[in-house]
Amino acid sequence: MAKDLLLDLNTLIERPKIAIDGTHYEILSPEELSILDSQAFTFWGGEIERLSGEKGKGEELSSLIDTVARKVLVGVPAAVFAKLTGAQKFRVVEVFTVLLLRDKMGVVGAVAQVMNGLAPASPSPVNPLIGEKNSPASSASTAEPPAGGSAKRRRR
Repeated sequence: MAKDLLLDLNTLIERPKIAIDGTHYEILSPEELSILDSQAFTFWGGEIERLSGEKGKGEELSSLIDTVARKVLVGVPAAVFAKLTGAQKFRVVEVFTVLLLRDKMGVVGAVAQVMNGLAPASPSPVNPLIGEKNSPASSASTAEPPAGGSAKRRRR
């Protein structure tokens, strides 16, 4: 059995909380997103980045940030949501984006550990082509032999 955990999965989702005017509200946890929701957030993030770099797209950007923030903020009453400024909604989106990235980095780290365990730590000391040990000063080429040519034996 492995000493270190590669991946820790929980079926009980604990949502992070943020405070708005002193009241705590839950936001989505990356763990509860469906595949489609995850793809939607990825798309929205790209669109926010694209719109942020274009002039004259302020209304479109503001509308998209409202949509994403509304999705992220779970159970926030409409009256409370309406009081948030665009910058505050954007901060909600940024916080959620960091949570998504942290979650993805955990998965990437687990995959890297697995891949590291599968790959040999160092090259094999035996040359698989001739069954002899490789020499550190070997002049043997590691290039692939050229393709093509005739399979017919030549006369000497």
